[in-house]
Amino acid sequence: MNRSELLSHEQARELLPWLVNDSLDAGERELVDEHAKSCVICRRELAELESLQASVSQTADPIAVPAPDMRRINARIDALIEKENRAQILLSRLRELLGSPWRIAFAAQTALLIVLGTALFWPQSEHAEYITLTVPQQVLPDGQYIRVVFDPNVGAAELPGLLDTLNLTIVQGPSERGVATLRLAAGVSAADRDGLVADLLTNPAVLFAEPITTGPQR
Repeated sequence: MNRSELLSHEQARELLPWLVNDSLDAGERELVDEHAKSCVICRRELAELESLQASVSQTADPIAVPAPDMRRINARIDALIEKENRAQILLSRLRELLGSPWRIAFAAQTALLIVLGTALFWPQSEHAEYITLTVPQQVLPDGQYIRVVFDPNVGAAELPGLLDTLNLTIVQGPSERGVATLRLAAGVSAADRDGLVADLLTNPAVLFAEPITTGPQR
């Protein structure tokens, strides 16, 4: 009987990986080798295992890793330490300047009170709405004029009727503040103009009225 017949096909096939890894003793190796010579299937599988082992061996070759540059690493560490030290020094100086947190809070509260006090007690103009009423908006021809602020609630239909009744004509405005300049009819005296101003001030539709004279006084 051939010695290879001492191993069945299945036994020899199971020992093929051990043959490739060189893990069999001399007797087992000889039996598996003799079986593979006469078995096409085992011979093909043995070739595949040897090829796979060669590929793994090439992949597993050690890769040379360059030694780290300790000078650069030490320089980076020194830079980080210096940066942290600068931050600590700055924080210490701020604490020395500002003192305790209670002093900081007190200073902030004091500044806020100063701002609020300035806003509350800053002198305000009592007549800011009409501060420019006595300043002519443009050069007017000689004559008698009245500068008026009408109530914004006066309807557009009521205003022309009021002006026609008093024989007044709008020559300027109304401005953004509601200021309008009215011209009196020719020949009206300053006394009549002042009387007309007094009448306008009693009208609920008029919030403010003042006389304006241009040219020679009459």
